[in-house]
Amino acid sequence: MTDLDRAYKALKEKATEYTLAFQYADGNQPLKYSTNRLQEAFRDLTTAFSQNWVSVVLNSALDRMKFKGWSVDDTSQNDQFAEIYDSQQIGIEGYDAHKAALVTSEAFIIAWMEDDGIEVYYNDPRMCHVFYDADNPKQKEYAAKWYKDSENKYHMTLYYEDRLEYYETAPVKQVPSSAGSFKASDPETAPNPSGVIPVFHFSMSRHSDVSELTNIVTLQDAVNKLFADMMVSAEFGAFKQRYIISNADIKTLRNAPNEIWQLPTGDGVGQGTQVGEFGGTPLDNYLNAIDKLANSIAIISRTPKHYFYASGSSISGEALIAMEAPLIAKVEHYEEIFGVTWKELGSFLMLLQGEIVAAEDIELVWSPAQSVQPQMEANTLKTLKETGVPLDIALRWAGKTEKEIKEITDLLKKEKADAATQASLMIEKIRAQNAQSNQADPDQNTNALKEADNPNAPPKGVTPPQLQATQLPPKNP
Repeated sequence: MTDLDRAYKALKEKATEYTLAFQYADGNQPLKYSTNRLQEAFRDLTTAFSQNWVSVVLNSALDRMKFKGWSVDDTSQNDQFAEIYDSQQIGIEGYDAHKAALVTSEAFIIAWMEDDGIEVYYNDPRMCHVFYDADNPKQKEYAAKWYKDSENKYHMTLYYEDRLEYYETAPVKQVPSSAGSFKASDPETAPNPSGVIPVFHFSMSRHSDVSELTNIVTLQDAVNKLFADMMVSAEFGAFKQRYIISNADIKTLRNAPNEIWQLPTGDGVGQGTQVGEFGGTPLDNYLNAIDKLANSIAIISRTPKHYFYASGSSISGEALIAMEAPLIAKVEHYEEIFGVTWKELGSFLMLLQGEIVAAEDIELVWSPAQSVQPQMEANTLKTLKETGVPLDIALRWAGKTEKEIKEITDLLKKEKADAATQASLMIEKIRAQNAQSNQADPDQNTNALKEADNPNAPPKGVTPPQLQATQLPPKNP
């Protein structure tokens, strides 16, 4: 089997599965039934009902997993990283890559040096695939990407360390039926001057394709089924139906708001007039079952339960930290896994600019995964500073980017410089005033200047404590 055949087979096989996974993430979820009989009974249901708990699970992790950039010891390289992060909108590309990885178990980012500069962009996992060496699962063998252009032609690119190979099909209405539909493009190949496969693979596991959705999809189906049943019951059985039994004519009675019924009496021979109502279908059973399923989703996905239920009272900071601990541990684990690929990408971006930076020498900057209150963060920074930790290190531990750290340190330096300037101006002002004064005692001017230059001097008219202790008492008159 050729590399093109392998690439076609891998991309074709995962397209349907990944498309369904993205539909669940977006809330476009099919309604599942346990038997064909139920499927047939509800075939005329025209409206879809769903409670998308999958989005709660995904967003709870995504909201706490924010990649903010790369950091190295070299200042100029830090500036290059910051420029790439801003110009290539890495924050947005990273969010899309993280979400796709959580939904499908993998995502891809491709980086390349174009004529007008570096290009970094997220790629849908249905479009890309990376093949690894059988002996070394960390070593990429080659990568593949396919897409359809505006002329309905499918294109396939194979990425190797030394070259890129291009293939395309004739215009087609649907996905090509085999790899044989792809023919070599013009040009057939292009050199890869970097010597690195520029497709970066974000994978949740090297050994399985389990995603955040794998273990909760069936529970989500059950929630949607119960919710749909409840809505059908609410439409046909929850409203109480009323009845009247009478031998008299009841055509004039109307069932409408603010309508008063004048009930006819019986004829005295047959059954008398009787009214009543049929009981409605209770909906609490559905709601209780849905709550239990939501609770199961929370436990399996390690999502705090208060994300699924409205809390009746305020939650203390300590309780919040304890409740969110499993989620924080999960997010930090994902950051560690994805961080390997972010470092490889950062090293490659420096290589494209002619800089050699090893991936292990790069530090990643993430927003804190745990809930941090401003007062708690300020107290932590203050404590670190008082214990001798340099301010820039403490800020980096707090998740600040190099740009933010530079802004803070520059502002503090400016404040110190302004304070020193103000002190110098005050001293010069005193010197000028004393030089212009006509005081009789010239030593007084000298003493005033010494007091101005000495910040530890006591205020004027106040005797230092050490002098007070040695003063002699006044003589008796």
